[in-house]
Amino acid sequence: MNRSTAVSTGRTVLVVEDEVELSRLFIEVLQDAGHTVVTADSVTDALSALTGQRFDAAILDVELRDGPVFPVADRLAALGTPFLFASAVYYQVVPREHQQAPFVTKPFDIRLLQQRVAEALATQDPSSGRVQASSH
Repeated sequence: MNRSTAVSTGRTVLVVEDEVELSRLFIEVLQDAGHTVVTADSVTDALSALTGQRFDAAILDVELRDGPVFPVADRLAALGTPFLFASAVYYQVVPREHQQAPFVTKPFDIRLLQQRVAEALATQDPSSGRVQASSH
């Protein structure tokens, strides 16, 4: 697991991505927005990160080197942490219970990714750590 931090706005985002260059791009974009970023490049690393830290949101690649990311999505959902998928796989492979999560298709527009992350963070109640009801 690779941890990267910036001046924190109190918002910590978990990035689960196994492509190094893409992970670096996520870090840069999120840090530029003032967020603290923690990266994981496998399901195992992501689940480990979730046992030791609370996150305000997460970006998940679907296919990782040690398998599909869905156990991480399950854990995030159980914790009430909003997440989105950013992947080149088809949306249809996402299990039904996670199809309400935003899906950004690779290659993606950086502005769209920033918008989706901002929307995910907006659903998080910083005082309680719980996801607020969405108005969409």
